[in-house]
Amino acid sequence: MVQTWEPDNAFDALTNGEEWDGSRVYADLLARSPVAVLKGSRGGNDMWGLFRSEDIEHAARDHETFSNVTVPEGAPRIIPLMVDPPEHTGYRRVINPFFAPKSVKAMEEQMRPIAIDLIDRMIRAGEADLSQDYAYQISIRTLCRFLRVKEDWSIYNDWSREMEDATGAGTTGAGQGLPMELLTRIFPYIQGLIDERRANPSDDVISGFVTGQVNGKPLDDQTIIQLVMAIIMAGKSTTASGIGNLVLRLAREPSLQQFLRENPDRIPDAVEESLRIESPQQEMPRKATRDVEIGGVLIKQGDSVFLNYGSGNLDPDRWDQPGKFDLDRKPRQHLAFGRGMHTCFGAPLGRMQMKMTVEELLARTKSFELAGPVRRLTWPRLSVEAMPLRFVAAD
Repeated sequence: MVQTWEPDNAFDALTNGEEWDGSRVYADLLARSPVAVLKGSRGGNDMWGLFRSEDIEHAARDHETFSNVTVPEGAPRIIPLMVDPPEHTGYRRVINPFFAPKSVKAMEEQMRPIAIDLIDRMIRAGEADLSQDYAYQISIRTLCRFLRVKEDWSIYNDWSREMEDATGAGTTGAGQGLPMELLTRIFPYIQGLIDERRANPSDDVISGFVTGQVNGKPLDDQTIIQLVMAIIMAGKSTTASGIGNLVLRLAREPSLQQFLRENPDRIPDAVEESLRIESPQQEMPRKATRDVEIGGVLIKQGDSVFLNYGSGNLDPDRWDQPGKFDLDRKPRQHLAFGRGMHTCFGAPLGRMQMKMTVEELLARTKSFELAGPVRRLTWPRLSVEAMPLRFVAAD
């Protein structure tokens, strides 16, 4: 018998202030039915969910069976998220160099003073909401600095939030298009960036798109707009969520907070374990291109499928004591950024912001703790939407 999964019901307690315990939430599902159906997500089609680590990894690498092209033919796409090889390969060759270590290091040097300023403001105030006063701001401002936009960063922040709400933070299934009204709203801003770079190309990522080629052909403006949208949509909320998830854990665990304050070299380990145990993007959609059987369940050609990275990162068949936050965990090859060719190209930028945030927050405080109720989203994105903190400044 095929199991029906209802995340709203499974996660009700988490929205009422209880702590997230993904290993508990997913334990029964993984034990009984690692393939389940999500009924009518957001009024759309039923979707098959893959929850076991082994199945997720296999599907993520098998684009011929599980396609990333989940919107109707001819509908607007987010490139390269919604394309398959060989087209996808060409786009990644254009994008990847801008996320190389040298580029990320340069971005860190630019963003650290902004992070320090935002953190110092919160500390001086004594209390602040880290999610809204810092995490979402630093993530979108980093992306705007990365793209070298001139408009107010809040324009892109507001647009990306509306887009995420409209698409269910990634649960748009096969046959459901992207909202045209929201897409066209941001077009003029991005078009202005493209026009400027065509007139005055530089060494930034949009100039790279303007001068780059895919399969021997230059990129047209429409394609470049889609690439820029992908960077904004993929990088803003997930990074803010990663920051919020880790800082919330530190606020709730004073001993871990103090250990990292005294041992800052272990912060990268904390970042990786936080990404595993509290993966910001819990799932990503695919479309089945042929009939395929997984775990005794027949998924038919054209069906919507999602790869549930959050449960894969807590699968007891893959991880020893998956619910334990272990700084010494080896190996660390989690699924938080996906797997295979569609591994998130912005992962280095996201990791950098999480690490930089914790470094500066710990260095500038003696301690911090929760100062009020926490509000979380749980699925398909695991995030902290409200986190009032009380700070004690460092001497």
